[in-house]
Amino acid sequence: MFFPKSNAFIILLAFSVLTVFNVNAQETPATNHKSKPNSFDSYRLDWLVRKDSLYVATMLVNDAISFSKKNNLITTEAQAYNALGTVLNKMSNYKKAETYYRKAFHIFDSLQDNQGKDVALTGLVEAYTGSKNYSKFDSLYPIAESLSKSLNSETYFINLNNLIKRYYYSNNNDSLLATTSRAVKILQHQDFSSLNSSKGYREENLKPKLVQSFKYFNAIAKIKVDNKDPKNYKDILAINDEDFKAILNSDISSYRRLATLNYYKYLYYTLAQKDLDSATKYLLKSDSYKYDAIIEIENESTRNGELVHKIINAEQKLNLAQEIQQKDAKNSKTFLITTIVFSILFIITLGTFYFYFKAKKNIEKMNKALKASNSKFVAIDKDRLEFFSILSHELRTPIYGISGLATLIDQENDEEKKQSYLDSLISSSNYLSILIDNILQANRLKFDKKSLRLKPGKMSKIVQHVMSTVAVAAKNKGLELIVHIDESPEEEQILIDKVAFSQILINLAYNAIRYTKKGHIAINVFEKARTEDSITLKFEIKDTGIGIKEEHRPIVFSAFENKAFLNKNSSGSGLGLHIVKTLLESHNSEIDFTSAPNKGTCFFFEITFDLITVASENKKVLTTVTPSKDMRILVVDDNKINLLITKKNIEKIEGYTCETVSNGKEAISIVKRMDFDLILMDINMPDMDGYEVTKHIRMFNTSIPILALTALNSNEIAHKTEAAGINHIITKPYIFEDFKTVITTYSQTNSIYRKTIDSEAI
Repeated sequence: MFFPKSNAFIILLAFSVLTVFNVNAQETPATNHKSKPNSFDSYRLDWLVRKDSLYVATMLVNDAISFSKKNNLITTEAQAYNALGTVLNKMSNYKKAETYYRKAFHIFDSLQDNQGKDVALTGLVEAYTGSKNYSKFDSLYPIAESLSKSLNSETYFINLNNLIKRYYYSNNNDSLLATTSRAVKILQHQDFSSLNSSKGYREENLKPKLVQSFKYFNAIAKIKVDNKDPKNYKDILAINDEDFKAILNSDISSYRRLATLNYYKYLYYTLAQKDLDSATKYLLKSDSYKYDAIIEIENESTRNGELVHKIINAEQKLNLAQEIQQKDAKNSKTFLITTIVFSILFIITLGTFYFYFKAKKNIEKMNKALKASNSKFVAIDKDRLEFFSILSHELRTPIYGISGLATLIDQENDEEKKQSYLDSLISSSNYLSILIDNILQANRLKFDKKSLRLKPGKMSKIVQHVMSTVAVAAKNKGLELIVHIDESPEEEQILIDKVAFSQILINLAYNAIRYTKKGHIAINVFEKARTEDSITLKFEIKDTGIGIKEEHRPIVFSAFENKAFLNKNSSGSGLGLHIVKTLLESHNSEIDFTSAPNKGTCFFFEITFDLITVASENKKVLTTVTPSKDMRILVVDDNKINLLITKKNIEKIEGYTCETVSNGKEAISIVKRMDFDLILMDINMPDMDGYEVTKHIRMFNTSIPILALTALNSNEIAHKTEAAGINHIITKPYIFEDFKTVITTYSQTNSIYRKTIDSEAI
């Protein structure tokens, strides 16, 4: 395109003038250092922090920092840094909070703003209290106290509260008692309406919160000074949980205080009153609050890690933006000089606009993608939180049952009731074991296909084991258990992974029990087809429960997604059916179901098993035989309860005695001194693990059978146990009869036992 000379001159002149204005606009910053614009809202920030909306608070502060730096508003910048320190304090990132409080303090100091310095010093005192940095706390506290006192600010009492926490955390009980007693008296006579607010507005309920805090620590101090005098418990007993909770925020610190409050009440009824029932009540309440604190810690750790990353990322972007702004200013000067040559100016202008609009479009596209991605992650995070909330309930229910039933068994004299409690205890234990297995299975396999360990077995025995596992749970709900298994020849067995297949049936059976209020649960096994070497069995697990709506069919077997069904009908973990589906894929099988709402559900699948015929002479060998001499077994385990259980199980076997040691060095020493027929070895032990101990024993005794008795997954440790010289792995928990078979087989010297162990051992 060509222009007349006059037009070209006009365009060049107009463009030069616009460029000069553009450069001057970039080089002229705001100079109002001390103004306090409405771009920063302290009240809204504090409200967001109290409501735990830390992400929104972080965005508010970052906007304020960006705005203040862009417009050179020093006071606003200092306020924003101080606010960012407050947010980081809330996240327990005290090191980073200290950095921003110091930035704020230096700016306020340069502006001779005592009120700002007071707020920044109070934040630093709180950061040092939270991080337990007592050396810095002790050097800073007198300065902060003096300044807040001279300003007649409410921060004097906030700092005093931090001083009390400092003595409490460092167990300086005498100072804690003296300081809290003085603080309670001062606070009772203090009119907070006469104080100068450090933030420009008065915080609601500040005095009641401080009064409650001072009285709480004062009550604890009295007990810590002398916990044997019942009079010293008077103040702690006077504090009511609900009143105390109403004053506190529901955060980690609150749950910890509530746990501590109930613990000291437990001490009172334990040491002073000897009231076991009341002591147990307060101990359970204390443990419950501790558990809530642990959950809050996990939630905050996850959230805080993400927020700290966003804060750091936002700061880096802000610094980068400033560098780019400075570079743009220099480039504009250079660009002004080059406008002398119209042709070069014209090309650069077109190129600049082209790339500018292209970059703008790319940024808009990236922003849309980031927003969509963020929404997706928020939804995923919400799903996971809901799942772990359900899982928390599922874990706590059997744990509470086990703890409570153990106490009832200990206190009950009636043998019939005691047996009933014991049955319920076993049921809760079985359910907890299955739930933990499901969680570990999900985490370990990441829902991939499992490698099966095939061994001979009878389907009737496996189903009988499954029914005995769930029998008490069904009985507690008044449900009838029905079993049908098509008959098969006695000498005929199938090759099957007993553990994996039992997990399939147990999960389906528990699932049926969970969703059935009355009626029955049925497990049916039908022979569908047979060849010379294999048999195809069809399995049905039926219930008369609530049924499944057709709309829920796509998500029934999906981990974490089936809560739409679970939340309406049960508090199950949502893992069981997915793991069943995954394990069946390892068997080259698929599961399906038929269902009618309020009438019941039938899950069904088919599996083809290889057949094996067990010789009659082998069956005779595997029958329990009384040994010709007393058999001596050595059990090595660092857990005393595990030692007790294993010893009792061994002593149930006729002709067997047991010795126990609790560490690897003792095991090596006793094997050198004494003769044993077999060793049961734990794998995870301090100092020397089971692999190391076995290697040492094999240096001087290569013939003694050594069996690993462990809760570890046998597939994962098989290679290491073989390399160490361990003969066999017994996985806990085990079925006693299978355990007995392995022990008697390996402890005998007859060669027939050794030949048959691989086909019959667990």
